[in-house]
Parts: sequence; structure tokens; C-alpha cells
Amino acid sequence: MLIYIILILLFLFLGYVQLNFANIKGSYGEKRVNKILAKLDENEYKIYHDLYIPTGENKTTQIDHVVTSPYGIFVIETKHYNGWIFGNEKNRYWTQVIYKRKEKLFNPIWQNAGHIKSLENYLEIDKQLFSSIIAFSNQSTFKFKEVFTRAKVIHFTELIKTIKKKESKIISNDQLQEINSKLEKLIITDKKVKRKISKGHVNTVKLDTVKRKATYYDKTKCPKCHSDLIKRKGKYGDFMGCSSYPKCRYTRKLS
Repeated sequence: MLIYIILILLFLFLGYVQLNFANIKGSYGEKRVNKILAKLDENEYKIYHDLYIPTGENKTTQIDHVVTSPYGIFVIETKHYNGWIFGNEKNRYWTQVIYKRKEKLFNPIWQNAGHIKSLENYLEIDKQLFSSIIAFSNQSTFKFKEVFTRAKVIHFTELIKTIKKKESKIISNDQLQEINSKLEKLIITDKKVKRKISKGHVNTVKLDTVKRKATYYDKTKCPKCHSDLIKRKGKYGDFMGCSSYPKCRYTRKLS
């Protein structure tokens, strides 16, 4: 009888892990980054984790980590992924490859740009004060062909070095104090309140994801630049091509 109970509990546990694997993996990655950021000098750097920034219409955007300092504000998006990572600044989606399996992820540079815009509006400061950092786990291998200009895309172990590369002071002590005061107002200590806000945020993200996928899989639109696809004639027959050619050279075989 005891064996059956243990097997049932194990089955339920495995089911829970499978259903919540993405959240568990993401939480683990964020905790790893928390420990790394804790190594920064607390006299110069102030660290905030898991902030929900109000964006209007009772919506929020969730930011993994924000580090404030006289050298700027570092907004960090954590990605606990393994495998090969392909993508560039222009692609709406990046690709994760593990052996022969491919998975798509929304462009984290775009994602973090949205976070920074929300922070810019909330803090009412210039966007030039922000630095965008996308931090992947060390189990991932970058397969990027272009240099990024809008963000630093690095591994967890490069975080401290990347932050400390900024050595020129661009924020005064008074302005930094005001920024930290506003961010501290976003810290939620009540677990029930945080769960409620988190649940509302997750529902919003799910809805936005459905909308993005609907746009992405619209067969009449180019998945690269979202221009109309038009029927063209080629050497080997008809095909669908982007109407923005030659600026965009996307093509797709007719099904």
C-alpha cells in the first residue's frame, strides 16, 4: 500500500514539474543571477529583483533585474537556456537548437527594450542612462553572425565584467537617490499581493503571446518584416516573395 502511495505522489510531482518546467527553469536562472549580482560593491550599486513596472490600463511589465549606479542603470533579462542560440536584432524570433529539436523564443533584445521603455516612463529619465543586458546561462552556445548594437548579449559569468566596463559617472547622487526611491516603491513584500500581481501579469503575457503568434503565422505576411507576401514567378516555378524586395529577400514555396 505504501509503495502505491509513493508512486502516486511521485507521479503527481513529475506532472507538476512538467507543467511548470519553464517557470522552475526561469526561477533557477534568476536566482543564479541574484547570487552573481550580489558580488557588486553595495556602496556603488543598488540591485532590484523581480520588479513589476506599471504600464497603464492596469497592466504591468515584469523585469528580472535592475542595477542602478552612478554609471547608469542596467536592465537585465535572464534566459536560462541551453543548446545553440541563433538570432539577430532584426528577427522577431530567435531559435534555440538542441540536437535536431528547434524552439522559438521572442527576441530578448526587443523584450528588454520594452522593459526599458516602461522604466523610462516610470522614472521619467532619459533613455541614454539605460544599458540593456541579455544574460544566458553558460550551457548555451551563441551562434550569432552579427554584432549587437542595442544590447549586450552575454553569459551569466560575464555579468560583473560587463557592468563594470561602464566607468564614467553619468548620474548625480541626487538623481540616483530619486531613482532608487521610486524603484523601492515597487518592491512587494506581501506574498499574497505579489502572487495576485504575478497572476495578472502572466495572463497578460499569455494573451500577448497568442497575438504575436497569430501575427507570426499569418501566411499572407512576411515573418521577417511583416510586409505583404505576393505571388512571384521564378526559374523553378511560382513562389511567395516579400513585397519589400530587394530590401527583404524572404521567400516561401507555394504549398
